[in-house]
Amino acid sequence: MSPAIRRRMRNRIGRGLTFEKVWATIEKNAAEAEKRAAEWEAERQKRTTEWEAERQKAAAEWETKLQKEDEQRKKEAAERIAEWEARLQKEDEQRKKEAAERIAEWEARLQKEDEQRKKEAAEREAERQKAAAEREAERQKAAAEREAERQKAAAEREARQQKEAAEAEIRAAEREARQQKEAAEAEKRAAEWQKIERSIKALNDQMGGLHNSFGEIAEYMVAPGVVDLFNDIGYHITEDVTPNKRIWDENRKKIKAEIDLYMGNGEFIIAVEVKTSLGEKDIEHHQRRLEILREHINKVGDRRKIVGGMAVAVLDEADRKAVLDAGFYLLEPSGDMITMNVPEDFVPRKW
Repeated sequence: MSPAIRRRMRNRIGRGLTFEKVWATIEKNAAEAEKRAAEWEAERQKRTTEWEAERQKAAAEWETKLQKEDEQRKKEAAERIAEWEARLQKEDEQRKKEAAERIAEWEARLQKEDEQRKKEAAEREAERQKAAAEREAERQKAAAEREAERQKAAAEREARQQKEAAEAEIRAAEREARQQKEAAEAEKRAAEWQKIERSIKALNDQMGGLHNSFGEIAEYMVAPGVVDLFNDIGYHITEDVTPNKRIWDENRKKIKAEIDLYMGNGEFIIAVEVKTSLGEKDIEHHQRRLEILREHINKVGDRRKIVGGMAVAVLDEADRKAVLDAGFYLLEPSGDMITMNVPEDFVPRKW
């Protein structure tokens, strides 16, 4: 029993109420309290039911709203994806189009450059053929001049020999006439002929010595113009030409090699061999000569490069090719001069 009920009971008992009345009042109050509690419970359950219905309704509405928003978002996302795909496809088509245009431009430029290169190559080939034709014409002209000079010299020799033969016949006839006319002087003339024969023998001996020293004479014929020839192709010779340069062994007892014409500058040494004609081993001998020279100057600390040349009086086309293929400069006589024709593709060998 609550304190408020007890207070009401005490107040009523104090006013002359009986226990039965009080108990009846209590039961009545309890019944009313239970009734109110039941009403409150019913009201609470009603409200709870209403709240639950409202909550479920709100939840359903919220779920519906969320579903609609989700569908809307999916729809918008699908639309954006479709737009992106369309844009990407459009951009991809644009890129392909631009790439195709660039490829076409590159191919056109490459074709143009290729045509330009072909044109330039054709022009260079035409110039090369023109230069080759000019060189061939000059060579043929020089060959024709040399042939004309040779034929002229041969004709002069033939005329001289015929003249000498005629003169000899005349002299023989005169001599025979004198012999017949001067029979008395036969012994004297025989003695004179013996003297003449001795003079001819001495002259033959002298001619043999001249033949042996022809190489030296040829060297002195070549030497005066050889410096100008090498200067003309850029060597700028600063040392005097030394003929018959000898390379001795360490004890100076034996000549290891002898160079006909020796010259040079601060960067190169040029060694020229002079020949009347080209023998089978002359090119190999000159190569070995330059190898010996290389070994010799290495020992004295001379690091200059060595190039070689060969001056040949009489040679054919095969000899010319052999000399140039060996990497030697080729010097040849032309009339009363010495010339040096260097092919465009010639590369001198260096020792």
